[in-house]
Amino acid sequence: MSTTATTSRMANWSVRKILIVATILSIILGGVAGLAAGTLARQLASTSPHTREIYLFPVELPFNDTIAGIPHYVFNPDTIVVNKGDTVLIHFYQYTDEHHSFTLAAPYSKNVTLPAATPLGNPTSIPKMDITFVADTAGIFVYHCQFHPPTMTGTLQVVG
Repeated sequence: MSTTATTSRMANWSVRKILIVATILSIILGGVAGLAAGTLARQLASTSPHTREIYLFPVELPFNDTIAGIPHYVFNPDTIVVNKGDTVLIHFYQYTDEHHSFTLAAPYSKNVTLPAATPLGNPTSIPKMDITFVADTAGIFVYHCQFHPPTMTGTLQVVG
């Protein structure tokens, strides 16, 4: 047997092993992603009302804010999806050096303002407010921070 034939057979064997491993990993990862998507779909499609806990944070975008003169903040998450009839519990944390509000117009009419976190970096000084309401009206509703328009906005989507 020549050295070239042995080297070629070894190269084919390693490619085959790589393909087998890649196929097995793809199947496993696809299954995990499918299970996660199915679980999320079942939670959102559930007919009985649930309590949906949302953790909401202000996030400062890392680009030059000197032109506008105000920081560029956004909400994270900027989209909240719940079912009609769900109890919504929003844990609103404020860990920046600016005031922030969570303002949601009618029919929910929520307006909460949190002061700046002082001193910054101290986990015990982070202002937090819990906002609770029942999502009893279907539709898409905009929430915003009254101190940082127009970038700090989001949507509450009530399905049903």
